[in-house]
Amino acid sequence: LLQQPVQQEAPPEGVPRGYVRLSVMDGKSLKHKICTLADCQEPLVNYKNGRFCETHLDMRNICGIIPCGRPIRFMGALPPLQDTPGHKVVHTFRAGTIYCVQTVQWACGIPVGWGKCYKSESSPQVLSILDNIWDDHPESKPGFIAYDDACDLLRHIVTQDPTSGWLESTKFIVDAWHYIGHRATDVLCRLWCNPAPTNGSQPDLVLTEVDDDGNSHATRAFNTETAEQLNSWLDGFEAQLSQMTDVNFDIFIHVLFLLFAELTERRIAKKGRELPDDFWEEGD
Repeated sequence: LLQQPVQQEAPPEGVPRGYVRLSVMDGKSLKHKICTLADCQEPLVNYKNGRFCETHLDMRNICGIIPCGRPIRFMGALPPLQDTPGHKVVHTFRAGTIYCVQTVQWACGIPVGWGKCYKSESSPQVLSILDNIWDDHPESKPGFIAYDDACDLLRHIVTQDPTSGWLESTKFIVDAWHYIGHRATDVLCRLWCNPAPTNGSQPDLVLTEVDDDGNSHATRAFNTETAEQLNSWLDGFEAQLSQMTDVNFDIFIHVLFLLFAELTERRIAKKGRELPDDFWEEGD
């Protein structure tokens, strides 16, 4: 049975709040070519017009349409089509591609990590990417993760591993833009994945601000759309990435993350919102 989230008390007025980590993730549909055979995720031998990885290169004369797998006679040399020679026959054989790249950032916009989703943006693949990012640094796991399908990801974690460390360290919330489209009848989503609950259960997600007229308003404490903004920036490099080998693809993604981090740091500094120099010093 689902239990109502425990109401928390915000610190008294004027008392500094604790440091809260919130990360945001989203899937970006960057097309990276992989072996066309089902369940194979290896890179192609010839990324320009090939369809198979080195392991399955000897299967190049096998139909890649799932679940066919029958031999085809004309893969190596197409037969003539009426008056058209075989080498001029246009065919539609294509390599497989990944489904999307899953990007993860801090709410301030600094990239954290990324991973590839192959057949779909499924909860097991997304959880595997999160595990890979924070396995070596479990103490740095975010207190909150904003994700457009956070409720299904939470269901997956609870049903597959009720003792998962993620359930103790992190609260999964739906980002603000997608939350309005989630079903009102989804009790788990409404109770546990609300990005701005007004019942006082998550005071770190909601701030009270006073406008110029002296009126108080509840506002979201974090920007949960930073991943969407990064993915929009990546659109400018989609054409180059789609033609790269797997090694160059991975390296280029890392370079883009570093460039975006520098742009974000400059933007933060320009607004005067950078952390003080002594922020990370130990204290009481």
